Amino acid sequence: MSVSPPKRNNGFPVPAERVLVSQTGSEATSIPKITVFDYSQSEFNQWSTTSVDVCVPPPKGVTVRWINVDGIRNHEVVEHICQCFGLHPLTIEDITTPDQQPKVEILPEYALIIIKMIHHTGPDSRMVSEQVSIVFGKDYVLSFQEIQGDVFDPIRRSITEGSGRVRRGKADYLAYGLVDMIVDFYFSILTEIGEKIEDAQEQLIANPSTEILRDVYDIKRKVIELRRSTWPVREIVLALERDGVQMFEKTTLPYLRDLYDHVIQITDHIEIYREWLASMLDIYLSSITNRLNEVIKFLTVLSTIALPPTVIGSWYGMNFVNQMPELNWPFFYPALMAVMFSMMIVLFIIFKRRHWI
Repeated sequence: MSVSPPKRNNGFPVPAERVLVSQTGSEATSIPKITVFDYSQSEFNQWSTTSVDVCVPPPKGVTVRWINVDGIRNHEVVEHICQCFGLHPLTIEDITTPDQQPKVEILPEYALIIIKMIHHTGPDSRMVSEQVSIVFGKDYVLSFQEIQGDVFDPIRRSITEGSGRVRRGKADYLAYGLVDMIVDFYFSILTEIGEKIEDAQEQLIANPSTEILRDVYDIKRKVIELRRSTWPVREIVLALERDGVQMFEKTTLPYLRDLYDHVIQITDHIEIYREWLASMLDIYLSSITNRLNEVIKFLTVLSTIALPPTVIGSWYGMNFVNQMPELNWPFFYPALMAVMFSMMIVLFIIFKRRHWI
């Protein structure tokens, strides 16, 4: 069985594998990394800055200002950036609070999207879900990430190279593009999980073992984590399409519908993978049961073949010499051995013809 997610074709390059820089200790509370993109269809400007500089109005002719913040532990900096754009205190609280439930909020002046971005971290490639908050208004987009490293490089290249539709679009299209890149990476994770399931299935059929069973349970855990992160995205995209009409240009709405279709494909594939993994567990249990039955059958056949000499030996082992005159016959022992071996050979031939051994 082979089930692979469909390839995306959304106008953006396929996102590369994430490279992450974990923030621990003092790094987690330091000033976050802030990157600003000012762009229009004809020009762009990229620069890194402090929180104070983002409040400076963009130059004349700039269509969109995109501010990306890596690190939300420093609440003072994040709150200052949010206040510059007039965000509601509850919105700021949602952004600065990790482990928020994915959601979307449509306000008169802006929209807030909280979504989970899946990535691998650590030497064991453990799958981790990271919160990403996206706020967009008429001419700006704010994106807040828990740690450095993301899947947005294709969008950055599209802005710097002037390729694709980003530079021609407004802030709503950029916000769509950020969500779309996160969804694209879900496809990458699904492809990787599908390959692992295929490998585990082949090994499970060839040689079922507890090691393979542990691998299957590990894959199942990843599928559950992915489902937990991706399932709310359906409602997010649907809410953007249904309730965010005032926030999106008419030219962007078809892309939202396309994005919703792809999210449905992702959730469908996750359900297929869950059923696939459940069937693999059934295969493992059946294989173990069949192996046990083979062992029991072998021992039963062996015991049956050994039964005649056991009975005969037990009978004459009573050693009643006076009552068993044949014990004194000179050729009794070799004759008895010949009878016992003949019976064993006959039983072996019978079992062999019936394919019991």
